[in-house]
Amino acid sequence: MPDPNPPRVAAIDLGTNSVRLIVAEVEGPDSYQVLDDERVQTRLGFRLTETSRLDPERAERTLDALERMRAIAGGFEVEELRAVGTAALREAENGLAFVAAAKARFGLEIEIISPEEEAELAMRSVRNHFPLGEGAAAIVDIGGGSMEVVFTTAGTIVEVHSMPLGAVRLTEQFVDSDPVSAADWRRMRAGIDQVLRDYIGKPPFPTPELIGSGGTFTAVGSLAMHDRQGEIGSVQGYALTTAELEHQLRRLREAPLARRRGFPGLNADRADIIVAGTVAVARLAQLLDVRRIVVNDRGIRDGLLLEMIARRF
Repeated sequence: MPDPNPPRVAAIDLGTNSVRLIVAEVEGPDSYQVLDDERVQTRLGFRLTETSRLDPERAERTLDALERMRAIAGGFEVEELRAVGTAALREAENGLAFVAAAKARFGLEIEIISPEEEAELAMRSVRNHFPLGEGAAAIVDIGGGSMEVVFTTAGTIVEVHSMPLGAVRLTEQFVDSDPVSAADWRRMRAGIDQVLRDYIGKPPFPTPELIGSGGTFTAVGSLAMHDRQGEIGSVQGYALTTAELEHQLRRLREAPLARRRGFPGLNADRADIIVAGTVAVARLAQLLDVRRIVVNDRGIRDGLLLEMIARRF
């Protein structure tokens, strides 16, 4: 018999670009029903590469968003709430002070997770939603501050790489023009390629399929879906070729910011960083000789929920 009072859990992903909350009702060992899904762009990692510190105004904005999200989770009477911080909190000199402020002001415990933990959460999500089979694949999660790449074969992790290739970071490093100038374009591609060589070098094996999570993948998938179908629905599991990816990248690169903000399928608040994020994905896909890119619209928050749920069974 179904549980008449199923437990509720919630997860907060505190990223470099945005803060996201998901509230869910547990249905089984690997399943849940989403009750609420919230996103606020706070750009916590603003100028972090330059200053090594969280900007006070952005930090305050992020704390306000977290307080609201904690209240929302409380309104749903969740039994467990987990909040995790990624690249911005890992790298900022005042990251621990931010964590302490959230605890002191409204009682929220924030875990600063390692790149390996971040990659494992993305991998947990993929395992739950995609049949990996016996083949090789690259599992990729890109945020505002970093990109995690997991090489897998037969569903087993072989290598994990965390690289400073987030969409916010790359935009601040390389984009000083609108639309992106030829000089900025060359510098950005060269900078990304150098990071890929330094961190990955020669890939361990061919990976014809890439499964990607994060706002860049969701946005590009939505753009491609609109072009192909004339409408936008759920992009979970949506597959596009590398040729489609390159086509979307050309559109995004050539359009000024004001026009990108009006592209169907692209959130206006992501328009300023989407070019850099898409370049990073495209250069990685070329290095790995990827032929097919599949969008996982779940990602780290989904991995967190699945991890919490697994402990209950």
